[in-house]
Amino acid sequence: MVWQWRTAYMSMIAMAPVGAVMTFIALFTGAAWGKPMWGAWWVWDARLTSELILLFLYIGVIALYGAFEDKQQAGKAAGVMALVGVVNIPIIHYSVEWWNTLHQGATISKFDQPSIAPEMLWPLLISLLGFAFFIGAVTTVRLRSEIVRREMHRPWVQKLAHETSENS
Repeated sequence: MVWQWRTAYMSMIAMAPVGAVMTFIALFTGAAWGKPMWGAWWVWDARLTSELILLFLYIGVIALYGAFEDKQQAGKAAGVMALVGVVNIPIIHYSVEWWNTLHQGATISKFDQPSIAPEMLWPLLISLLGFAFFIGAVTTVRLRSEIVRREMHRPWVQKLAHETSENS
């Protein structure tokens, strides 16, 4: 927002649905796990509630962006909402330390030894790396699509579309 980079707005709108889906999956699978463990699908725990707020923020950014016809204004409005929503990220992270919650503290910390067995640590880290690559790949495809959609009237996009249609 400060430097008015168009790609920043496009990146935000490319990432928001990916983040919303991943947040929904986390909440849904957490509820499925929580039912047999805690005896309830949902409890108003600080971490769960702040994660639900994150999902609503993602949906809000997507809806706000879609509400404007002028995509430059849409990007600015959604960017302001995203900046306000960033405040929620440390709340999610530190909620287990600030409040007495059902969730455990950090399993992996910068300063302490991991409180997880090495047999579980390596699969966890590999899974995190896999998720990071998956999210990066999906976001890249979405960003490319958004750039092409936004720049459709430019000669380089028309040339690219013409070359692609000739090759198929």
